Amino acid sequence: MLRLRGHTEPRIQADLCPILKFRKGEIVYAQGDPATDWFEVLSGTVRTCYLYSDGHRQLTGFFYSGDVFGIETGHYASSAEAVTAVTLRRNPQRREHHDEAQKDPSVHVAYQSALNNAQACIFLLGRRTASERLAAFLLATAKRFIPNKAFALPMSRSDIADHLGLTIHTVSRTLSEFVRRKLIRLDGPQSIFIEDHAGLSSLARGEEQAPSLAEQRPYQAKTNSSDFVAQFGN
Repeated sequence: MLRLRGHTEPRIQADLCPILKFRKGEIVYAQGDPATDWFEVLSGTVRTCYLYSDGHRQLTGFFYSGDVFGIETGHYASSAEAVTAVTLRRNPQRREHHDEAQKDPSVHVAYQSALNNAQACIFLLGRRTASERLAAFLLATAKRFIPNKAFALPMSRSDIADHLGLTIHTVSRTLSEFVRRKLIRLDGPQSIFIEDHAGLSSLARGEEQAPSLAEQRPYQAKTNSSDFVAQFGN
């Protein structure tokens, strides 16, 4: 992947908190870079990713409009990459701005937002089964959009799998199972509508026993995993 850094809006280049734009796939910062700034998402979607020495990656979070990320000390523990075209506000976390930041209520809101995102991630990965994890992920994502409307998943199946600690095949088969059980509906490429919010919530909480994918017979649902290969990028 190219190590690209986006560009700054000329009108506010001298601003203390400049606006940056990144194209899809561009890197906001790399794992190990000095943690000099934190970022607020104004539009688009960003993912944070921890890279292991063997090349394996763990997606540690997705961030949407209104979210903040990169609130760290020392060096960034993970990299941040644009899932879609994104617009970010860069905020310094340098020592000389510390006193000023302490007086700014927006900074406290940003820190609380970062804490909430971390807690949500812990809750998500604490789910036991693939069905529970994916159900919780869809419910959490749906909250970021208009209620009772179809919403787009901007990330690929590979991103979802690496975030939930699953394989791409398991993600596709689990989504297909959700469609078969009428928990969700596909309204177009990467567009999902939650048909049974109560049922999906019950599954996410582990209150409803979902069929184990490992124990299922050869899959024969009308909507199979190959449908998701076509509709969700790798």
